[in-house]
Amino acid sequence: MPSRTRPLTFRLPRLEDTFSEFPDNGLNSHYTRCRAQSRDWINRYSKAICGPKMRAFMDNCNFELSTSYVYPYAPSAGLRATMDLVNILWLYDEFTDTVSGEQANHAAAVVYRTLQDPNFDDASWLSHMMKDFYQNHIQKCGPNVARRFINNFCKYVELVGLEAELRERDQVLDMNSYINFRRETSAVRTCFDLVEYCLGLDLPQYVHDDAVFISGYNAAMDLVFLANDLFSYNMEQAKGHSAANAVTVVMRSKVVDLQTAADVIADYCEVLTFQLLDARHVLASRADPAFSEDAVRCLEAFGDWVRGNTAWSFETTRYFGKENKRIKETRIVKLTSPLRDADLLRK
Repeated sequence: MPSRTRPLTFRLPRLEDTFSEFPDNGLNSHYTRCRAQSRDWINRYSKAICGPKMRAFMDNCNFELSTSYVYPYAPSAGLRATMDLVNILWLYDEFTDTVSGEQANHAAAVVYRTLQDPNFDDASWLSHMMKDFYQNHIQKCGPNVARRFINNFCKYVELVGLEAELRERDQVLDMNSYINFRRETSAVRTCFDLVEYCLGLDLPQYVHDDAVFISGYNAAMDLVFLANDLFSYNMEQAKGHSAANAVTVVMRSKVVDLQTAADVIADYCEVLTFQLLDARHVLASRADPAFSEDAVRCLEAFGDWVRGNTAWSFETTRYFGKENKRIKETRIVKLTSPLRDADLLRK
């Protein structure tokens, strides 16, 4: 049985070693110019809900740098679209983390109406932000990508509202339910939609419905959010949000301690890595070029996402603050005491 004493530290697994199976394709050369443009754009909306401390936090986290890691091949227009998307996602995530389930559901309804109805405008910052993003980027995607993005983003905001309700109840899902839930609330699907856009692809739906492609897609998606859950666990437990984290789910479902749960997730990441590689190998043998060329290129780019996301996690102060370099070397995370007010950063 695990100890009932709250641990003071835990050791992060070296996911970088596992993800070295994917090539390191470097950083996107368009980063500096696109970052300035995207930061100017998101500031129009972040000022409506964020105080100076939260805006400073955003600057330090440098979410735009993450896209340079995970979309190294993207042209300038594609990289700018990815930066605008991650800035939307962090702002929406921070906003819904501080409101009730009812308020989060209202926000989801605004996003849904904005993306589905070009004439909708409730004069809110959220509606204007989503309309601007759609006009600047999604209208330029192929029809299949645009349709999937809208569906995936609407599903994401819908379940983020449910996530807020689960947080209010401090409810922890079982592992299978959590994986299915996190695939939607992580917003990785929307980021993968922009992989196609950046590659100049518009995969037909029959590719996305193929069992092998789904296997590789799901493996990549799970690798991204499981790594994020490991890196963000300390931050989330301090804010009282750890119920919606794979580490907590494993601890509860397997009745193990924190360190064992982290190690279990690391072992699962090894399995998922080879699942993604195997899917790529099988698709490469297909006669249909939509699979053997385009779908394989997508899965390769998903590998960029997995490896790049982990690399960025130790470059940003998002998860580990000013200790990020030390923790990258030592792997030891000191658990933060629970915050008395998770809204302090918003003041």
